[in-house]
Amino acid sequence: MITVRKSIGAVVLALLVIAVFLAWRSSSAGATKVDAMFESTVGLYPGSEVQVLGVKVGTVTAVKAEGPAVRVSMKLEPGQHVEADTAAVLVAPTLVSDRFVQLTKPDAGGARLKDGAVIPRDRTAVPVEIDDLYASLTDVATQLGPDGANKEGALSDLLDVAARNLDGNGKGINRAIDEFGQATGTLASSSDDLFATIANFKEFNDMLVANDQSVADVNRQFAAVTDYLADDREDLADAIANLGDALAIVDDFIDDNRGNIKTSVDNLLGPTQVLVKQKASLEESVRLVPVVLQNFLRAYNAPNNTLDGRGNLNETSIWSDGGLTQKSSASSPPLLLPGAGGDQ
Repeated sequence: MITVRKSIGAVVLALLVIAVFLAWRSSSAGATKVDAMFESTVGLYPGSEVQVLGVKVGTVTAVKAEGPAVRVSMKLEPGQHVEADTAAVLVAPTLVSDRFVQLTKPDAGGARLKDGAVIPRDRTAVPVEIDDLYASLTDVATQLGPDGANKEGALSDLLDVAARNLDGNGKGINRAIDEFGQATGTLASSSDDLFATIANFKEFNDMLVANDQSVADVNRQFAAVTDYLADDREDLADAIANLGDALAIVDDFIDDNRGNIKTSVDNLLGPTQVLVKQKASLEESVRLVPVVLQNFLRAYNAPNNTLDGRGNLNETSIWSDGGLTQKSSASSPPLLLPGAGGDQ
């Protein structure tokens, strides 16, 4: 009886071991194991969470120092995936709490981080330690203290001068800050125009860069003109003075002959109106006179000292009865030989 009970107990124990093993295998079958190399891992331990967008997707399985870096082994739960180029960040929610690993790129349908992959050190980051922060503050205080910038009292003098300058100016400073805020609001409401102006300035600057040689030539030419005017400034001053004298003489002449000038202008009214009425004729003359002169020059035969020409006679119309044929029109030019072609 005792032997039977022991046998049953052994069988039950074996079944429990097998069940635990199968459960462990099933939980690990679809898991993704990855490693990440960190500079340091203060506050991170096996069992710490691995998160994506603040949601737990796995746990840290091991933390092991390897030379100047620390290897953190992680296991992502089955069905949880991240992008292949994801980064790993060590996050400290508070100064004294345990930290967790944050993977930065959730699965977006691209290449996934494969099982056994290693995230290199250049894609990991760690927070600033409180000891490092204290050390930085201590260093700043030392640099500004009596053994540093304030060794000769320079910092004390600066603070004293600043205090005197700010004393009694609180209202003005407040108004300046308020106006600056309003100006910032104006710029914010006109951001499109501001950015368009900046873009136009960029295009203008690019144009100047592309035409740098031409701009340099223009600058040199302006410099040459400036030098020329500087060298001849006395002559230029004399010319301006003479021009002033001439304008004074013209002014006196106009004053003395104002009536005669008015009469002359009135007398020009008639010829001017005639020219206006003959505007079409004048325009035609301006167009035709150059053509006539050009034809004349072409017709002149210099070796023979003659004018060459060719008659363009219509062989049917000039010999027909009455000077017109059935193919001509009433608007044809006058006949050269009227009456020719009839009864002789």
